[in-house]
Amino acid sequence: MERRLLYCILLLASCGRIPETDVHCTGPVPDGTNASPTEVVICPGGYTTRSSAPDEMQLTDFNIFIFNADGLLEEHVYADISQMHSNDDGDWTYGFHLLAGCTYSIYVCANTGFRLPCRTLEEVLDYRFYMAYPDEYRMGMLMSGVRYLDFQGEEEIRVCLQRAMAKISISIDRSALDDDVEFNVVRAQIGNCPRNVRIFGTSSLGNDNGAFASGYSLGDIQTDRLNTNVSGQTSGEASLYMFENIQGNPLGDIGGYDEKVFEDGDPFELLCSYIELTAEYLSDSYYSLPGDGLVYRLYLGESPSDFNVERNSHYHITIKPEGDGLSGTGWRVDKTGIGYRGPVEMSVTPGNYIRGKIGDSIHIRCDLIPSDAPFDIGLEHLEYDRERGIYDYLVDEDGKGVVLTLTGSGRGMIYFEAGYPIDDAELIVVEVDILQ
Repeated sequence: MERRLLYCILLLASCGRIPETDVHCTGPVPDGTNASPTEVVICPGGYTTRSSAPDEMQLTDFNIFIFNADGLLEEHVYADISQMHSNDDGDWTYGFHLLAGCTYSIYVCANTGFRLPCRTLEEVLDYRFYMAYPDEYRMGMLMSGVRYLDFQGEEEIRVCLQRAMAKISISIDRSALDDDVEFNVVRAQIGNCPRNVRIFGTSSLGNDNGAFASGYSLGDIQTDRLNTNVSGQTSGEASLYMFENIQGNPLGDIGGYDEKVFEDGDPFELLCSYIELTAEYLSDSYYSLPGDGLVYRLYLGESPSDFNVERNSHYHITIKPEGDGLSGTGWRVDKTGIGYRGPVEMSVTPGNYIRGKIGDSIHIRCDLIPSDAPFDIGLEHLEYDRERGIYDYLVDEDGKGVVLTLTGSGRGMIYFEAGYPIDDAELIVVEVDILQ
């Protein structure tokens, strides 16, 4: 379905969620001589949609924890990939001896780069993994998996891994842009990108664990696919990565993406993750200033109300700017990096000198080119003259005009001021029942 901002969310196949049940022994525990050899088979799994990025499949090391029926640690192995065995399916195995007739919980995580300092189940479940910078994938992506089983002497115990990160693939649909507009993405970045994640269980960015000042980003040739059409006027995809960030529905049940923005100062503005795109922009009226550009900010989530970015999920987002591309539904547009090169004009109707009688109603209006230039109607001057009893006033809905109701004799002044690119002002004199 086409929207001004099209969210197509593909939730990837999962290898199973951690159940909320307690482990328990299924029968008498045999003595140690009856321990059966078995292999833990670790399958790296994968996103439903594969990428050529090698770090998605890279495995360098494993932490394997085996807990018994009482939640006590039986074994903890930290193994480099060279200490593991590989099978024909690309899975990795490590041998153990377990007691038949008992229930075990097996926790596996990959690519930490070190032995986790955990000795209890609680420490394993609460452990947070930190990255020094947002694209620290030299060791591969952090992965984890868990398996609960009643062990009956099986030769293999499979544990499927999930990535602790989400993959966000972006494309640009330029079909609704005006013909004179050029919109080329030069940077894509994750905002409020978590520094760390709980290895097992859900994880959220909070004020106490912080986000990267500059999240995972793509620039230069990495954004070329966003500027090359592969289907009609829709570009190819470029992908960003981030740790899971579960934030729920902080705005409640909202009706559309046009409402998916936070007011300045809202604390969730610093907790919910978003995509920020910077584009080199050119039209008949505007252009990107040197070293700057047009910036779009888009909050992530599966629906207008949802701000969750889930681990091991692949999100596909198509951004569709419309018209001149300087505004939109579902994102905020920062135009401070855009310069104006069209005509400028500021004119006042009916004029700069107005005479009237008590009881008259006069509509004064300011017309601007470009019409979206910043404008100040001068409320301080209007309020000052109202308090002096010269007129009452009602500002137009768009803030660019005012209706005066003349209430007493005297002279008043109105001051209109327009910002960039007009950078001009108009002074209007109002005289009421003054004898000449």
